[in-house]
Amino acid sequence: MKKEIRERVRRELAGLDAGTVRAHSAAVWERLTGLAGFTGAHCVCVYVSTGNEIETHGLIRQLLALGRRVCVPGFAGQYVPAQILDFDADLVAGQYGILEPKSIIPAIPDAWLVPGLAFDRHGNRLGRGKGYYDAMLRAAGGVKIGLAHDFQVVAELPVEQHDVRLDFVVTERQTFPV
Repeated sequence: MKKEIRERVRRELAGLDAGTVRAHSAAVWERLTGLAGFTGAHCVCVYVSTGNEIETHGLIRQLLALGRRVCVPGFAGQYVPAQILDFDADLVAGQYGILEPKSIIPAIPDAWLVPGLAFDRHGNRLGRGKGYYDAMLRAAGGVKIGLAHDFQVVAELPVEQHDVRLDFVVTERQTFPV
């Protein structure tokens, strides 16, 4: 079932045009401003978007410009939250071609913006299948927020013992606590 969901969502993501991704991302960012767990966070870990995911490059730049403490996942054998001070100066293509910090400056986020291929209303997420994000989130405190296009939300996802449940999922049309 996971394989079929991943394939379907990847097809739908591939079919999105840049304008739709920008519009959905802007709506998601706007919805984030209504979540106290995000707006009140002292340190936010934000995934660095790739492809047609909800875009975070602009969001990271905006948070940094506002003086917020921001970290992004950095690969050091496994993913860890690493603080950045400047989007352009601090990030380089990493392990999987995704932008990562040049150096790992450990941070302890109290809010996490999490990617995924699919989410359900119970806070479950389906990632790319390697388990790196779940491993990082397993020990994470704070609020965990999935960012997604509305079509990425499914009725129910299969869950395994190692999967980490999220607190919220935010799409361009809805925000739901789990």
